[in-house]
Amino acid sequence: MPRPSRALDQRLLTAARQLVEAKGFSALTVRAVSARARVNPGMFHYHFKNRRVFKQRMFALFYEDFFRDFLGALGDERDPVLRLRRALTFLGTFIRDHRGLGLALVQDALAGDADTLALIRTHFLRHGRLILEALAEGQAAGRLRPTPLPNVIVSVLGTVGLPFILLEALRRAGTREPFGFSWNVFEEAVAGDAALAERIQLLIRGLSRGA
Repeated sequence: MPRPSRALDQRLLTAARQLVEAKGFSALTVRAVSARARVNPGMFHYHFKNRRVFKQRMFALFYEDFFRDFLGALGDERDPVLRLRRALTFLGTFIRDHRGLGLALVQDALAGDADTLALIRTHFLRHGRLILEALAEGQAAGRLRPTPLPNVIVSVLGTVGLPFILLEALRRAGTREPFGFSWNVFEEAVAGDAALAERIQLLIRGLSRGA
């Protein structure tokens, strides 16, 4: 029997990504994904066997797309501080644009979901190592202060990751005036391009020698 078109794979994976970003991994059921992709549930099982295999495949493909573009953003930049800025700008923009998925990953990780934790261990350290390399090179060259790198990573997460996860959590909670600000004002101040660039500038300035 010939295998059905691989286009069905992509439809299911695309539908799953949309569901997760909108509602979290709890929405990732065979029935919901199949309905959104307009595919017979039997085809889901034919292609992916079960939800666990499907989740692993979806996340792996999503991450590979991210990592390819992440490397493209770094290019052949040799200056470690400029490379760090490029990395943080791309990472922050990506998390902002996919903050629904980011929140879902955090929720699953905190809940101790074994599959999610395995995916994080397998994939997340790859781009993290490149950021650490830029930081270490900047410190070795005397451009950045010799701050312990684990402490720097926490600052990086607070600059380009956690603000967007918080924003998505507040949105899903139905918060109308976060911290007393109108939603539009708060969102622009946290997630706008200028806001992200300013946070990255403040971080790099704080890490620089002589700061």
